[in-house]
Amino acid sequence: MKNKRLEERRKKIPKEVDLFVKHSFDFVDRIHQILLYQGKEQKDLAKALGKSESEISKWMSGTHNFTFKTAAKIEAVLGESLLQFTTKKVEVKKVHLIISNPNFKLKSTEKYSTLSKTMSTVVDSCKGQSGNYLN
Repeated sequence: MKNKRLEERRKKIPKEVDLFVKHSFDFVDRIHQILLYQGKEQKDLAKALGKSESEISKWMSGTHNFTFKTAAKIEAVLGESLLQFTTKKVEVKKVHLIISNPNFKLKSTEKYSTLSKTMSTVVDSCKGQSGNYLN
């Protein structure tokens, strides 16, 4: 049975915090997998990195905020990749935006702009994103 109060609090956790925790544990799990595959222990990693066993133990708790520099050092001593990036091509298309209201309001600056009655401009937009640029 789930605790309602706890579930309500979980719903309020920002997405970036959820992602940080997930990525942190995935990163540590990957290190554990490599160490296991290589027949090594955390103390071997500590020695290779010139760190204390207690520091590596803290890192491996899953709450350490690794830097790319630290990740690169770990990758270098383990000889394995820890990070994988996907390169997703984003299709860009050109759209024509016609503004016909001479006194449209720019929400971001809260200032009014005066344009000719009809103006056409080219705006780059990512496929699938909203074309509502003035909101």
